[in-house]
Amino acid sequence: MIITDIEKKCINAIRFLSIDMVQKANSGHPGAPMSLAPLTFVLWRDHLRFNPNKPKWPDRDKFILSAGHASALLYSILHLTGYKISINDIKNFRQYESITPGHPEYGLTDGVEATTGPLGQGFANGVGMAIASKRKESINDLEHLPTTIYSIVSDGDLMEGISSEAASIAGTLKLNNIIYFYDSNNISIEGSTDLAFKEDVAKRFQSYGWNVIENIQGEDIYKISESIDLAKESDLPSLIILNTKIGHGSPNKSGTEKAHGEALGEEEVELTRKELNWTNDPFDIPDDVYKYFEEFVNKKISSFEYSDKGIGRLKTAINIDHSHDFSKSFEELKSSNVKENISTRDSSGIVLNKLSQDSNLFIGGSADLAGSTKTYINSSTSINSSNFSGVNMHYGVREHAMGGISNGLALSGFIPFAGTFLIFSDYMRNSIRLSALSELQVLYILTHDSIGLGEDGPTHQPISQLMSLRLIPNLLVFRPADYFETLKCFEESLKNTNKPSVFALTRQGVATLNNNDTSESNKGGYVLSGNLEETQDIILIGTGSEVELCLETQKELNKINITSRVVSMPCWELFEMQSDEYKNKVLPHEMKKRVSVEAGATLGWQKYIGDNGISIGIDEFGSSAPGNIVLEKKGFSVENILNVCKKILER
Repeated sequence: MIITDIEKKCINAIRFLSIDMVQKANSGHPGAPMSLAPLTFVLWRDHLRFNPNKPKWPDRDKFILSAGHASALLYSILHLTGYKISINDIKNFRQYESITPGHPEYGLTDGVEATTGPLGQGFANGVGMAIASKRKESINDLEHLPTTIYSIVSDGDLMEGISSEAASIAGTLKLNNIIYFYDSNNISIEGSTDLAFKEDVAKRFQSYGWNVIENIQGEDIYKISESIDLAKESDLPSLIILNTKIGHGSPNKSGTEKAHGEALGEEEVELTRKELNWTNDPFDIPDDVYKYFEEFVNKKISSFEYSDKGIGRLKTAINIDHSHDFSKSFEELKSSNVKENISTRDSSGIVLNKLSQDSNLFIGGSADLAGSTKTYINSSTSINSSNFSGVNMHYGVREHAMGGISNGLALSGFIPFAGTFLIFSDYMRNSIRLSALSELQVLYILTHDSIGLGEDGPTHQPISQLMSLRLIPNLLVFRPADYFETLKCFEESLKNTNKPSVFALTRQGVATLNNNDTSESNKGGYVLSGNLEETQDIILIGTGSEVELCLETQKELNKINITSRVVSMPCWELFEMQSDEYKNKVLPHEMKKRVSVEAGATLGWQKYIGDNGISIGIDEFGSSAPGNIVLEKKGFSVENILNVCKKILER
């Protein structure tokens, strides 16, 4: 078939909106939008199920721009198909407080399904969305339209390791509701991809268990559409390899790295206009183009209204219980028989099993560490390629994909949990950061939280990880001291629906402190022991397993007539949300003699101990030995804490 004049105009409208917004901002990536405009046009027109008036319609298909640097492409098609992106928004591309930022941000712009930019993240998010769609189908009693997850992925996306991890999982689970487009243009920022990337992508993805459709020319909209139809018939995830020329239409920069990451320049923009016979001024779209888009979008809206009214899909398609009240669950957990000595990872496992039994909101697993992280849900089955009704995900040893997939699950309405050792959180730190940036309620279950894990030694003993996670904005980092604090931390986490949470949990058993009646433990920091109405000689501030040491030290201080206050601080972020009055009640300004005790890096504790305090922590690597011995050798003993207290009081 021969492309019509109006189709050419619509494709060029996408191109030149992208070119013009990058040029006006003098910043951005014009090359990919110029070469991918034909794909975007035919995908939105012939395949994608959407309603711009109801961007959260549950039965919609989802499109993720994993190559987030090409954001101008996404904003152009969203504008032309009637989403709430005006020409003024297009003109404000990459400007302060605009809804058209340099990389797409979920929650900021209608039609943006995921925050992308760090390459490979969108790829993994889409896998999570595909799993979520399969799970929703498995727990729905009523029919609903299956969701297809589309994504554009670049050479850079496929170079990042997270895409390999996520692609392997998608192939293992046979996620046939995934159709990804690989923009194969052989160009990266530094030049030809041959400099660093010469693998056979088709064979690679076939080995993962994907359906691969090769050699589709990026300008042939009919072949592109046929390839999408073929992909829909496959029982495997599909990768359609598009052969494109970056910067298509630019006489001097197409096919080179010069079209990738900078504006074309006024002269080259004018030459490109002549090359593609585009006579309109910047940001001026012909009326017949708007009319053409409006006509096919209206047909999609009519289809939406029919399907929604026909079987009530809008209500039933996401049949997961977002209104569940967990207070009863936590009351039952508080009243259950609790061991006198139990690790917080075991406490967390008890909580996760209870919550997952009481609500279908939860889904998750671990990076091949379910037995160690206590993240296996005993009452449920495991998700596999033929059954998505279970709660348990088996990620294999793939921390980064687990994080990215969890974000996709959260974007689909679930509360995912992801378990690994705290030390390995570094492997998925970028995904954790994007959870926080996107305001997604993901629960990161990070066990073996200190040198107390013992014999595995310094390769597995976290030092800086806990403090570095506290540096991420909008992330709640919990390090509970015992079973009851673990309950409180989970309870507060579930209340904060726009924040991800990290749970740093012990491998070793810790004493149950019988603080289940402490009403202020949900404020992130509170006085666990000591009279609030009196001034004490010294304050001991602890987190996690070290709170028990602080209490034992307090007993020894009492014997020598030194008064003390023990403050447990399971979550710095929640404590900082409290009023100045409350914070001063817990840590009074006049009580300047303070000791912090935490088996991690000391950097940051100055905030709470001040110039007159001492931080007992660890700023060096650990050692391979039984955990109790390593802790004692590194200064985590009542004797050492007591000596430090005496040293401060002698000043």
